[in-house]
Amino acid sequence: MRKAAILALCLFTAAGLAGCGDFAPPADTQTVPAASQQVPAEREATLRLYLPDEDGMHVSLRESKVPAKQMTLKNALVQLIRLDREQKYPLLPTGLTIKDVSIEDGTAVINFSGQLKDLSGGTTAQGLFIAMFVNTATEFPNVRQVVFQMEGHPVTGFTGHYDMTQPFKRNEGMIRMQKK
Repeated sequence: MRKAAILALCLFTAAGLAGCGDFAPPADTQTVPAASQQVPAEREATLRLYLPDEDGMHVSLRESKVPAKQMTLKNALVQLIRLDREQKYPLLPTGLTIKDVSIEDGTAVINFSGQLKDLSGGTTAQGLFIAMFVNTATEFPNVRQVVFQMEGHPVTGFTGHYDMTQPFKRNEGMIRMQKK
């Protein structure tokens, strides 16, 4: 009985002392700031887009800041078309749109509107078109190659040296490196 009384007294004293003094949770259990207090990097993302260079033979990197929730492949491709139209000599046909994009097993399938048939300029324009879209798409970690479609069907009938029905991989040789 005496042991039980001593044990109860010890527990009572320990419980009382636990409430005394300053207490801060360990560093790894600190509260996470509310969404309104997040750092800007968590609310903003950078799209890495590739547009034709002035020389008409290469593409150059152009970065575009967007809200993080807009960091999608389809949005990147829509931005790519918009920025191409703002250039002095746009490559892409007027009215070209992205109908849809899907990604499966590292292959992105980009489905364009029918205006893609109006892409002119032969092999050079075709090579720049491929470099623009493939290099932009492969900036996303889940994309290793790209297949092109027009109105849901394989792209055929282009003049040039490229078989547009086959998947394309990133081509670093088409990218003009930035001078530092």
